[in-house]
Amino acid sequence: MVFRLQVRLKGAQTSRAFGANARLATIGALASFLHQLIEWDALALKAGQDLRWEPLTILFVLASAWWVKWPLLVAVGACGDARCRRRLPPALFSGLLAVGVAAGLTSVFKETFDRVRPALADPGIVALVPTPESASFPSGHTATAFAAAITAGAFYPRLRWPLLGLAALVGLSRIYLGVHYVLDVLAGAALGVAVGLLVVLATRRLLGWLGRPETSLRLVGTNFVPTRRSPE
Repeated sequence: MVFRLQVRLKGAQTSRAFGANARLATIGALASFLHQLIEWDALALKAGQDLRWEPLTILFVLASAWWVKWPLLVAVGACGDARCRRRLPPALFSGLLAVGVAAGLTSVFKETFDRVRPALADPGIVALVPTPESASFPSGHTATAFAAAITAGAFYPRLRWPLLGLAALVGLSRIYLGVHYVLDVLAGAALGVAVGLLVVLATRRLLGWLGRPETSLRLVGTNFVPTRRSPE
């Protein structure tokens, strides 16, 4: 009986030791992969500096302007709402909400990861615009641009691809100008898309709730008009 108990204890200890070693090996492999990924990220940014061309620089400086990163995209959605004469502007409402959420999450992630900007981390990288004081990861310009593009494009599908193209241009401009790494922009784009889709889903559910009969409103497309009760 004692022998069997000792065997079981040794087996349990061996199993725990094996599990701990496996976890350590996994963590080590992940850390090595992330280190290599960061090195590739820096090399890609340096390689991109050799492709700088004055007309491209002018284009990307314009694309990186504060009024392009999300105000222009939200304004497009607002114009669509106004053109359709919607009493409740879903594209404007969802666009502002998505941009606010994306900007807030970006600030949290910047504080968490605290990645140094490319030009500050490597003297060999030259930024073509003033380097922001905030951390590098993820890109706030890219996150808000994609959040605004997703929301406006969801309500006006014909504008979806042009808006996403403009958002991608904003992200590329941040890499080209030397103020963000490639991973910063990819993470910002993923964050903006996720936030935009969630806000669109929430907005559509809200519009559907407002369109129920008990609210005395009927949803026609995305326009609200009073319901007409049939004579009894």
